[in-house]
Amino acid sequence: MAPLSKLPKPIPDEKALYEIAVRALARRARSTNEMRALLEKRKAEKKDIDAVLARLRENGYLNDARLARSFVASRIENERQGSRRVRRDLAARRVHPEVIAKAIGSGYEDVDERELLRSYLRRKLRLTKPPQKPSAVASLYRRLLRAGFASDTIVKELQGLMKGHMRGRMMGTGRGMSRGSSLRGRAEMDPEKWQEQWEAWLDSLSEAPDPDAES
Repeated sequence: MAPLSKLPKPIPDEKALYEIAVRALARRARSTNEMRALLEKRKAEKKDIDAVLARLRENGYLNDARLARSFVASRIENERQGSRRVRRDLAARRVHPEVIAKAIGSGYEDVDERELLRSYLRRKLRLTKPPQKPSAVASLYRRLLRAGFASDTIVKELQGLMKGHMRGRMMGTGRGMSRGSSLRGRAEMDPEKWQEQWEAWLDSLSEAPDPDAES
């Protein structure tokens, strides 16, 4: 006689499948296709899975449009992510492309991407001045791409960050910085040369292909 632990699990019927689905939804919201994949792992009959999904939709437990809208709103408000990242993540959750497009279009309709990126830099990265090394600039650029922002938007905002930082340095020097600190600043790098170098780094990034534009 086979040990109890080795006995195959019984295939759930429609009633048991529905209870499994409700418990799963109590843990976190799921798309219709995510729920279908979960129930298929139980080796249930297709007709029973279809019936459970229909019942879940009728009872308001499954609603891909609602899930997508909530997902978009949360990513904008809490994560400050760009639309490209949110689109990718919704696709990974098996939401239908048309549903994603509607949620993205509605959620980002009044969102200024450059302002969203500035907020991301302040709140998520605590960044108030530009990086000092090419490797750090490239790393920041890649992180902002992963956060869902367009390549040209990233480059423009980093240019603005650099120019604002340079203005601040120049104003600080003009308002009576100590002679020693001024000399240290010039020893590090002449401001004009530093600005030219930074712009060259950004130009090289802007020439790189945008992964979302190619897909």
